[in-house]
Amino acid sequence: MKRLLPLFFFCFAPFLIFAQQKPQYSQYTINNYLLNPAIAGIEEYADVKVGSRSQMSGIEGEPTTLYVSAHAPIGYTSRGGRKSSGRRAPSFGGNNRSGRISEQFRPHHGIGILAVHDRLGAFYRTEASLAYAYHLSLNRDIRLSGGLSAGLIQQQLRASELSFANPADGAGSDWNMVKPNLAAGLWLYGSNFYIGTSATQLLGNTVNFDNSVEERNLLYEHYFLTGAYRFNITEEVSLVPSIMLMWLQPLPGSLDFNLRAVYQDRLWVGGSYRQNGNYAVLAGVTINHIFDLGYAYDRGVPAFNGMGSGNHEVVLGMRIFNKAKVLCPQNLW
Repeated sequence: MKRLLPLFFFCFAPFLIFAQQKPQYSQYTINNYLLNPAIAGIEEYADVKVGSRSQMSGIEGEPTTLYVSAHAPIGYTSRGGRKSSGRRAPSFGGNNRSGRISEQFRPHHGIGILAVHDRLGAFYRTEASLAYAYHLSLNRDIRLSGGLSAGLIQQQLRASELSFANPADGAGSDWNMVKPNLAAGLWLYGSNFYIGTSATQLLGNTVNFDNSVEERNLLYEHYFLTGAYRFNITEEVSLVPSIMLMWLQPLPGSLDFNLRAVYQDRLWVGGSYRQNGNYAVLAGVTINHIFDLGYAYDRGVPAFNGMGSGNHEVVLGMRIFNKAKVLCPQNLW
């Protein structure tokens, strides 16, 4: 199957070389920190996510993505800001019954880290960054945060993992690129809504740490706009519709529509539809005040000659230093 690797690489070359797309996620609705550094420190505990995504499963050289993200507040205080309800909502949505008193909110800082490793056949992309955010209250019910993240992006082609009919083919040479990465974002949120905007790879191609061929390592800015609203249908059911718009010059933008339903504050199911006709099925469970687990299946790129079994994504969430044993994020639900 090794001969399939050049086929995969050249089929996806327009995206890898021309546009340098960031990894695609189906579960960003439960980890918007992947797209926006302004979320860092939004909750009163350290939020850790470990994710794994495989595409065209079962094919040698299939696209795979692994990531670890973590963010935590500095100076967060809810002094007198919560009323005990004896019942808490799940980490993936549901009714916010914690009785938060918004006027008790105090401005605070947030810090975060993100590491992503992406592979497509012989092409590798590794990204690592640190983030800082500041959260303040606009009024009793609405808050605003702004954040920046900075780090490095490395992209490689390992020709030893490709097989060519002509060993002297000029395409069969290794190349490596390392560039700085800068991202910025804003996040407006309340007890039942959020809307955020962010931009990544803002430095583009202005700085290069090596001598790799320029046309192979172009980076383009990515722009994201996200929004959601939570509807409490009954005491046991909540619905959370959301959208995500991504624009990447010079490619056309994409628009995602998402809907999640939460039942009895423990389980949730949902779906996502992308403008190009792709869809995803989402599900998750809150295990306890520390762990939760999410899974997504999506069709992804239309069937590639009948190969592969779709895309699978698993996300393990952890709430560290969760002294209040909160099951539901108060601001991201």
